[in-house]
Amino acid sequence: MMNFEKPFIVLEMANNHNGDIEHGFEIVKNFSDVCKRYSHKFEFAIKFQYRNLENFIHKDFVDQDIKYVRRFLDTQLTEEEWKSLLDFSKLNNFKLMCTPFDEDSVEKVVKDNFDILKIASASMDDWPLLETVVKTNLPIIASVGGASIEKIKRFYYFMKNRDKSFALNYCVSTYPTKIENLNLEYIEYMRNLFPDINIGFSTHEGNESALTGALAYSKGARIFEKHIALNNEDKNFKINDYSSTPNDLDVWLQNLLLSTKIVGTIEGRKNYLSEEDVALKSLKRGMYAKNNISKGKIFTKEDIYFAIPTSSDQYVANDFSKFNILTSTKDIEPGSPITFSNTDIVDNKLSLESIRDEVKELLKKSNVYHFKDSVLEISHHYGIKQFKKCGCTLITLINKQYCKKVIILLPGQENPEHYHKKKEESFLMISGKLDVKLDNKTHILEPGDILHIPVLSKHSFSTKDGAVFEEISTTHHTDDSFYTDDKINLNTERKSFIPLS
Repeated sequence: MMNFEKPFIVLEMANNHNGDIEHGFEIVKNFSDVCKRYSHKFEFAIKFQYRNLENFIHKDFVDQDIKYVRRFLDTQLTEEEWKSLLDFSKLNNFKLMCTPFDEDSVEKVVKDNFDILKIASASMDDWPLLETVVKTNLPIIASVGGASIEKIKRFYYFMKNRDKSFALNYCVSTYPTKIENLNLEYIEYMRNLFPDINIGFSTHEGNESALTGALAYSKGARIFEKHIALNNEDKNFKINDYSSTPNDLDVWLQNLLLSTKIVGTIEGRKNYLSEEDVALKSLKRGMYAKNNISKGKIFTKEDIYFAIPTSSDQYVANDFSKFNILTSTKDIEPGSPITFSNTDIVDNKLSLESIRDEVKELLKKSNVYHFKDSVLEISHHYGIKQFKKCGCTLITLINKQYCKKVIILLPGQENPEHYHKKKEESFLMISGKLDVKLDNKTHILEPGDILHIPVLSKHSFSTKDGAVFEEISTTHHTDDSFYTDDKINLNTERKSFIPLS
């Protein structure tokens, strides 16, 4: 991808130097003075156009009064003038960009050490020209004015297949463009269609609105091209309807700069969330003790109520969820706030997400794929804090007259002894090594092994380095697991669920 540290502004001089080198210098100097005020936020380039007029214009039409023929011939600069104008532009801190309209001009762009090569809208399907362009090592920006999406895609793949560094500028190729024909929504469409390259905006509208750059930025444009010119009454040099004066550009850049501040970044919102949270806390209901709460008590709904006002060190309603375990660290009287100083909180959701990430990694290493929208069932027989030692995770794929599950044990885990009164099951080993104790007999299962577990047979299993296996069984019933340790049977909160994806 062609990357710029800042939004990239290209000032298109085109033929607005009017073939007068001194006027060209004036344009560079006046617009440089404007750009200096914004150089901390934007990068700037000035763009020219090259044509080998001996070949570009058919000899039979050289003397005819045809608009562009006369325009190009009457605004020619000599080689020496070009060199002085380019050198002057560099001295004024502009990068150099050029649009070549023929093969000879591509060679001249390279020879004159331009930084970027531009493809005009009229040339984006000029394949003889493009074949010459891609032989250069210059980064490329192409305008897509007048191009169908099929034509844009052909150009995109032409450049991608040649491993070129390039960007695309959305553009409307009418001069000037009516505001209602800008359709800046297309910038976002192009960004979604080509997410691996930069999308810009090349403008041809007049100066009736200074918001076009700002709006294009909000749609995702990060490259901007704008025509520039200067009036000179003494030389009868006039500004066309789609070019900007220094003052026009200044106002346009002010709005663009404001847009960058308003649009901001994804990271910027993350950085500001904590400040928002502080501002919102005073609007949230605080947590208060309903009854006398003794030290060491795990809170239930019957212990608390929610009300305003809320102090800065107080737990609020959204802290009370099935994922959080709140335990008092002091005796708390009725009506007292539940605060950071009298209560500890454990976020089980963070624990569950951490478990999920480890399980997904083990499944990936085991080349096990799961259905979309699968739910991970986490068994923590002695509580989530003991899960890494005692527990397992399960994915139920089918549970009808027959049942199929994938069971995962993380390294060092064991699943305690239990039996089933209804379910008959078989373990099919996928990866890792599993130690199974079945009716006091030890079995070591490795990938490809199968072990049958009859009804009422007591069994437990463990692993040193992690294991994944399938369980094929008759219908699974939630009340059909009976543990040797009655503490587990009495623990009604030994299951947690979290989406696997």
